Amino acid sequence: MTHAIEDLIQTGSIHRSVYTDPAIFDLEMERIFNTTWVYIGHAQEIPEPGDYKTTLIGKHPIIVSRLADGSVTALINRCRHRGPIVCQHERGNSKHFRCPYHSWTYDNSGKLIGVPMPQGYGASFDREALGLVKVPRVAEYQGFIFGCMTAVGPTLEDHLGGITRFLDAYVQTSPTGKIELFEGTQKCGYNGNWKYQLENGVDPYHVGALHLSAVTPEAMQIYRQGRGCVIAMDGHGVTDHTDWGPMPVDASLSGGFNLVIFPNLIVLRSQIRTVRPIAVNRTEIHTNVVKLQNVPDEVNLRRIRDQEFEFGAAGTFFTDDLEIFERTQEGLQSGAVEWLVFSRGLDREEMKNGYMTGTMSDETQHRGMYENWKQMMMGPKTPALAAE
Repeated sequence: MTHAIEDLIQTGSIHRSVYTDPAIFDLEMERIFNTTWVYIGHAQEIPEPGDYKTTLIGKHPIIVSRLADGSVTALINRCRHRGPIVCQHERGNSKHFRCPYHSWTYDNSGKLIGVPMPQGYGASFDREALGLVKVPRVAEYQGFIFGCMTAVGPTLEDHLGGITRFLDAYVQTSPTGKIELFEGTQKCGYNGNWKYQLENGVDPYHVGALHLSAVTPEAMQIYRQGRGCVIAMDGHGVTDHTDWGPMPVDASLSGGFNLVIFPNLIVLRSQIRTVRPIAVNRTEIHTNVVKLQNVPDEVNLRRIRDQEFEFGAAGTFFTDDLEIFERTQEGLQSGAVEWLVFSRGLDREEMKNGYMTGTMSDETQHRGMYENWKQMMMGPKTPALAAE
């Protein structure tokens, strides 16, 4: 890393190494993903006792499990004996997890309940101290489950800040005030930095160019009118289209909002998208499609069909996005130009309702997220997990 962190984010510009330097990526895993609240799943993915899913917090493999009392825990998915991943499945229902290497077995709360030939370890062997390590804090808001690798620090509500009013409105799109998920997860990857997807999730400016072939003339007319706004909100990003209308029940392009909840959650009209950083130049995206309760079947059918058309494996929007992420990573390998321009709207943004706000084509929301990124990256070293 050749530049100090505080020098990488300037007013209206970002240094290319933020996306290309492996040392910066490693520091992101330590200073961001090891310290803040990270989205790890939705309550509807593990509705019943014994249900679990596996995921990641940065570089940590995680099991998110619903216990018999209905509570949710998150465990480091790594055997305490010799270190293999314990649970290989993406989701399922089980009261226990068994390591395939030597059959050390844990219940779904993480307690070590089985060790073959335990006498070989002698009288000092303490199985109570050798359970799966727990993610120090797990909390839920409106069904969205987050984990934090530090035992102390801001609460989840503090981390979310003003974005909670948008999450409240999102679930209220459902007549019952609760959302469900269609079965299955759409997974894809691209050869580029993870932050491209965060920027893109709240970037209306690109729609009229990158997605021109897929956007209707009516939607483009609204876009060109400049209605709506972008908001830098407590380190997160918002594109607020509610002056077109509330979040549409059928997920059409007729209002609502897009959210990026830093560092890894994107909430769009019909989907919950999880960003998984794998390497400085490799990212995975896992997408769940949202189903509403107590609406006609044809409404939910429209939601999933629109999702497939726009963001499916051959979707009209998503294929454009993934290709441009890879082109960007390729272009930034050149050091002939060191800085990227993030100054759009800088001279016209203003404080509204306590948050810096710009017009719909501005980059105010991106500048807010990168200021948050810089502050986290300049923070203290991650405390060690309490599992000695």
